[in-house]
Order: sequence, then structure tokens, then C-alpha cells
Amino acid sequence: MVYTSEEWAGRLLVHLYKERYIQTIGNTTDPDKQRNGWVLKSGMWAPWFFDMRSMGDSPQLFFDGCCAMADMISGHDDVDVLIGIEMAGINLSGGMAVASKIRNYIDRRIGYTRPLPKKMRKQIEAMQLLQSIGSDVAGYGQKGFVEARLRDGDRVAIFDDMATNLGSKVIARQIVLWVAEQKGVAIECNKVFYLLNRGKGNRQAGLDFANEPEQGLHPAPLDVNYVIEFDDHLPGLEGMMHPEEFAVISDFQKDTARFQDKPEQKRVIELAAKTR
Repeated sequence: MVYTSEEWAGRLLVHLYKERYIQTIGNTTDPDKQRNGWVLKSGMWAPWFFDMRSMGDSPQLFFDGCCAMADMISGHDDVDVLIGIEMAGINLSGGMAVASKIRNYIDRRIGYTRPLPKKMRKQIEAMQLLQSIGSDVAGYGQKGFVEARLRDGDRVAIFDDMATNLGSKVIARQIVLWVAEQKGVAIECNKVFYLLNRGKGNRQAGLDFANEPEQGLHPAPLDVNYVIEFDDHLPGLEGMMHPEEFAVISDFQKDTARFQDKPEQKRVIELAAKTR
């Protein structure tokens, strides 16, 4: 039986929190995060974090997450290969491909990206870096920035665990298109799939990428798809969180800018220490 993303979201979210893959400064056991919170890839400070990298420690939950992704992607006939973003997207893509074969009777080709030589947060910087380097990652063997057998005509999708904004997805797409160009392979890469969305507006931002003025980023409308809309399902965690913890996460989702002030971060961290 194929479940909808809404059905999967209701089944997954509580377990993701209980097993601390959704971590907050109230439930994390990491002393550093208890004292400091998190800084996201975008540079934003946050009082909670979604981390699937160690989800292999929860085999049933990992399997369910992969099944949820497989069910979502099963409705897209126009995808030939999915490229997982390092690192969390790698194990999730492998699990999804197995689940897709078992549940949906669909063979899924997969691959993954490798990190660029420098950590890039801005799409323009990533584009400029790619233009300045060669395609050889390590100088030995046969390692590439995209580990996949891309073929002419492939319809490629970007695959990951979560998104606050689409920055890392656009960079991964840029890498995939650049590698295809280096290999002389004509592909398209205009779909994005991930498990949890923590920033509303990403679907529209994907469509609006068609208006990107920098032609080197290959503007096109991006079809953004995910299983869990965190804001919509956050109320389902209210009974599991301390009231102050739930209030902080809810307020953060409504106004992230307010929490970028150091005094507000200090207040939240001290409050979590008292209620933990």
C-alpha cells in the first residue's frame, strides 16, 4: 500500500522527535548544543536541528523514512536517476532505492555528490569555484564530484534529508550539471526531493528559480517535493515537549530573525537549561 506524504508525516514526526533525530536545545544530549544551539549551513542560528546522518541506529525508523520517500517519488515517472547530497542524502538514497523496489516495484538509479574543495554557502561562489577547478577530486583512482553513471537524456533529481532553503540543493544541481557538461552528457535536473521541510516558501522559491538572472546557474523552474511540512505538523509534538520548549520552537518558526540576536539566544538557552 502506498501512503500519501501527509499520512507518512503523521506516522514519522513523533518518532523522529522521540528518537532525537529532531533535536532541540530542550531534548538534545549534546552538551555543546545545550550551551550554544545550532548554526545551520545558511549561517542562521537555530534552537532545533534535524539530523538523519546517524539514523542507521534506528533501523525501523530509517526504513520507514526511506519508504516514505519511495512512495512520494513513485508518483513521478519523469525521473531517471536521483543524486543524494553528501552526507545525509547518501544513505537515505540507498535505502529509498531498496524500498522503491520492494514497495513500488520500481528500479531506481541513484548516485551522490562529493564535497567541493571549499565549503560554499552561496550559489555564485560555488559556480565560480567549479569554473576554476578540474573534475578530478583526489588526483588518484577514479573519484568524481558526482558518483553516478549519467547518460544522455537523463532526467536527474536532487535528493536529500531536509531543507531550510534551497541553497544547498541549487549548489548540488550546479555540480551535477557541471559534471554532465564535463562528460559531454546532455541531461536535465529540475526536480528536488527531501524528507523534511523546515522553511515555508521553498516550493515557490523553486518555481521562481526560473527568474534567476545569473545564466551560469542554469535558471529553470524547480519542482520541489517533500514528505513533512514541519510547521504544519509541529502541533503534533506539543504533548511531548515541555511547554516552554514548544513555545520556543513555534516562535522560532514564525520569526527566525528575532532569534538571530545574541540576547535572545542567551535567553532561550538559559530557559532550556531550567526546563530540561
